[in-house]
Parts: sequence; structure tokens; C-alpha cells
Amino acid sequence: MKWDKGFDYETLYAVLLRKINSRLTRPLTKCYLQIMLIQLRNGSRISEAVRCYKEFLLTKSREIRVRVSKKKREDYRLMIVPPEIEIDLNNVCYDLLEVDDKMLVNRIKSYASQRLKINTHSLRYAFITYLLRQGINPAIISKITRHSRLDHILTYTQEKVGEEVLRKMG
Repeated sequence: MKWDKGFDYETLYAVLLRKINSRLTRPLTKCYLQIMLIQLRNGSRISEAVRCYKEFLLTKSREIRVRVSKKKREDYRLMIVPPEIEIDLNNVCYDLLEVDDKMLVNRIKSYASQRLKINTHSLRYAFITYLLRQGINPAIISKITRHSRLDHILTYTQEKVGEEVLRKMG
């Protein structure tokens, strides 16, 4: 299973920042891009990034604990809002506080698919791949991303390492 679709974390980060900072990008679209940047920066699910962004709008805190999606028991994870994200969009982003989370998630997924040709979950796996290449232990990555099963990360890690070994063999 190729979860990350081959997207590079640093390249995606730069693309999202460029679009956020472009004078041609509409304010509402900038909000979507900021949420995607939070998702990429934290390796989260898009729904967790939406909750983080909304809390950021309310508190201005750059360290936010959000409830982990897809967990039966209540669990929270720390998320960091990148320093490049600023709220100066004529209160357009504040309007998102009134939008249902599921509806907002669907809007962002649609935007990502149609405009950027990516699946938002690819942002999560670009982050994981980036950490693996930095030599971070898969158990730590699992804790950061709040994967419920370490074997998901181990399987993915072993596949990526196997591919790298094969490439280096010449």
C-alpha cells in the first residue's frame, strides 16, 4: 500500500506556503490551505487539523490539544500551529467557526483533490515519511500521529526502508 503517494513533505510545505502568501489566492481558500498546512506539519487527520484551526482562531494559542479522530476511547494529541500561519484575512476565517466540522472537512478534501490533485490523507503520510527519513523511531512516530496500532507504522516503515535498500543496491 503506497500511503504517501510519493509526496515530499518539504515540497508540499513550500507549495502550501506559496499559495497561502499569494495575492491571487482568495481569503477563504487561504483558510483551507492553512488548515492543510496544520495537517501536514502535525501528521494529523484533516478532521483534527480543522479542530486545531478553530481552536487557534478562538485562543491564538499555537500549542493545542485536540481529540483524536477514529479512537473508541477518548484520547487527545498535541498539535502545533506553524508560525507562518497568521490571521489577517478580514475575519473570513472566523466565519468557519460556524461551519460544521464534517462539512468543512469535505470542502477541504474537495479543494485538495480538485485544485491540488492530492488526497488530504497524503499530507499525513508525507509527514510520516519525512520523520522516517530523519531517523525517528517508528514507535515515536506512532505516538506523534496517534496511530492506534504500531504495526501500521512498522509495516509502512519496513516497506519504505525496503524500497530504499533496493534502490541503493544499484
